[in-house]
Amino acid sequence: MSRIPGQESIVALDLDALRSALADSGEPFEPLGISGLIVGSGALGRLGDVIGTMLDGTRTGAREVAVLAAATPMTVRGSALREAVERQIPPGCGQEWIVLGPPDGALHADERTVATAKQASAEARCVVTVGSGTVTDIGKAAAGSGTHLIAVQTATSVNGYADPFSVLLTAGVKRTTPTRWPDWLIIDTDVLAGAPDRLNLAGVGDMAAMFSATADWCLAASMRAGGPPYSAWAAGLVRTHGEAMFDLGRGLTTDTGRLTDLARLLTLSGIGMGIAGSTAPASGMEHAVSHLLEMAATASDGTSSSASAPNLHGEQVGVASVVAAAAWDHVLARIAAGGLGLAARPPDPDATADRIGAAFANLDASGAMAAECLADYTAKIRLLASGPDPLVTLRSTWSDLEPVFGGLLNGPAELARGLRSAGLPARFGDLPVPVDQAQARWAVASCALQRRRFGVADLAMLMGAWEDDDVYAVLAAAGAAAATAGVTP
Repeated sequence: MSRIPGQESIVALDLDALRSALADSGEPFEPLGISGLIVGSGALGRLGDVIGTMLDGTRTGAREVAVLAAATPMTVRGSALREAVERQIPPGCGQEWIVLGPPDGALHADERTVATAKQASAEARCVVTVGSGTVTDIGKAAAGSGTHLIAVQTATSVNGYADPFSVLLTAGVKRTTPTRWPDWLIIDTDVLAGAPDRLNLAGVGDMAAMFSATADWCLAASMRAGGPPYSAWAAGLVRTHGEAMFDLGRGLTTDTGRLTDLARLLTLSGIGMGIAGSTAPASGMEHAVSHLLEMAATASDGTSSSASAPNLHGEQVGVASVVAAAAWDHVLARIAAGGLGLAARPPDPDATADRIGAAFANLDASGAMAAECLADYTAKIRLLASGPDPLVTLRSTWSDLEPVFGGLLNGPAELARGLRSAGLPARFGDLPVPVDQAQARWAVASCALQRRRFGVADLAMLMGAWEDDDVYAVLAAAGAAAATAGVTP
């Protein structure tokens, strides 16, 4: 992976140059809303300057700064991160450190926690989030209009730090919600180095989505099935680094240079989502599968249903990316055999409510989770049913699209090898908390029912290629690819 010229220890990425490139692209991108980005060893030492600039040197005597964090202890260079952050807040600023979630640090971005964060930080002029993805998502949802927001990233776990979205729980369902950009993102590699190894490696798994999500995005746009128009320019922000991405996992936990490169790649991915106005560039079938597994692992009251530490989002996304790649192989084989020549088989609207109710009954007896999923899924199938045949556009453009998909997709065996080489699991049974075959089948079979976005599983359904036998075949192909990829080093 090439390093950005001029990037050393504490140098902000050239966001102005990126904005110029966006303007020159001629594409209708959303504005890039991040004002500043500092990446490198010692970057936390710039926090005070950033806060001072945002507050414009004025002091009201009230609480200027609210810091949002989970209860999880964090360190930087062997010292408590909380103390290091508090030392950076300019003298004379009223400040409050707000601990969100339970004492064990098992934080969830549910309605109650977001409301608590909003209320606790309501009077602050500047909100600082200190934590990984969930804390950042809560901060983006809680910081109101006119409030400055600074995100201090503490792990290379996900790509959601540098975008204007938050993954929130609505009625127990994972929902990507438009919120806001952080004004500044501060990534101190000394802080990242203090994070658990699993948490940092999870970012590699999260980025594995690029090998299937971009194809899902292109598919939805090509079929006019909702979502933003596909942009090869935006997809290329991270996809061009894909072949080198898995290499970052080797030695990641002991090499701050690799941590820095991964942090930059995650940031670029977040920016790509933000300018596209959607998480579609980095979230396809694989994320829907992971979200379902996370929903299943969390009881309706927000507590983990497992006695063990739960699987990390990025770990599950990596495994699900292998399955998504196998699903694409399955669909492409059907198309090669003439599958697009058959009339589409859209879901029966009358049977949809019963199917979704049955799929989520074991997770939420109240039916609220099923109702939330049904609302999004119904909007998708109504759009597909608005024309005579939802496959007609795909048929007419397939000869042009097929090579595009070929350039976006990696096969399941290649993805499995990459994950293994990075020290990550490549199949559900190898996750730290193993997912059994029945749970995996449920998540893969039901992933299209969870949200409005169209993806490869939806296409398989339209082609009559997502019956029980098809799901079994896809999981078997993914498992075989992982089995031949070797063991985790």
